[in-house]
Amino acid sequence: MKVLPSVSVILCFFLLFEFSLVFAEEKKGQVYIVNTPILNMREDPSIESDVLGRLVQGNFLQVLQHKANWSKVNFDGKEAWVASDFIIPAKEEEQDSFFITPELLDGYTIVIDPGHGGKDPGAIGINGVHEKDLILSTSKKIAKQLRENGAKVVLTRTDDYFVSLDERINIAHAHNADAFISIHYNAFSIENVQGFNTYYFSSATNRNLAKAIHGSLAEEVNLHNRGLLEDDYRVLRKNQRPSVLIELGFITNSVELKTLQSDGYQSLVAKAIAKGLMDFFHGRDEDET
Repeated sequence: MKVLPSVSVILCFFLLFEFSLVFAEEKKGQVYIVNTPILNMREDPSIESDVLGRLVQGNFLQVLQHKANWSKVNFDGKEAWVASDFIIPAKEEEQDSFFITPELLDGYTIVIDPGHGGKDPGAIGINGVHEKDLILSTSKKIAKQLRENGAKVVLTRTDDYFVSLDERINIAHAHNADAFISIHYNAFSIENVQGFNTYYFSSATNRNLAKAIHGSLAEEVNLHNRGLLEDDYRVLRKNQRPSVLIELGFITNSVELKTLQSDGYQSLVAKAIAKGLMDFFHGRDEDET
């Protein structure tokens, strides 16, 4: 009979551990609501830390990081720590309607690289669609979204003209880019091949950037996830700035192409890349090894 209290203690510990795991693995960038009349925003995760401001019940905020019983949040462009016990996840429809304030990318320089262009059409898809054209329209939407979120954005091309791979790399170096993102669409001889994937080269920093952006894309777009891959594309291999290359879907798949050409899909991609960059810059996708 004396064993029962020990079993109860073990069970409680197990449940608490499981809850902690679930809490730690919540969707990155999730929107929360303040669930107490007044909630202090503090400089550090401690009740001894300076109070930076106060939230009231019903305020929306975005969780950037969890640490013990504290959450690092963004509210109205400001980052601070709040006690986790007094915030609750927003409903799904509220998640979709809320997006991060512009200041969260303020001070970062992002180079968006629309692949191909000019004499280089890239892949040729269904009905003669040129990869280079779809890339450019998508890249402009990405640039617009990032600027709305406070970033300085440089496009390696803004129209249908040729830019060499080395010129693209030089642009990233000249602007000391905080991230270089090369945008592409895919093609294959078998029509039913589909999905998106993200490439990086070698370093942990590049992998972290790729993980953040690819993870955000996986949350936002309704395409087959082909995964995160390491490869030695020249724009990645020779690039001294954090860099990734994204293949956003197959223009040789007639069903998928309709999605890729839609404003809705391209806007989701833009939103996902913005969120992924925020995850990367705020340290939510760092490798532990």
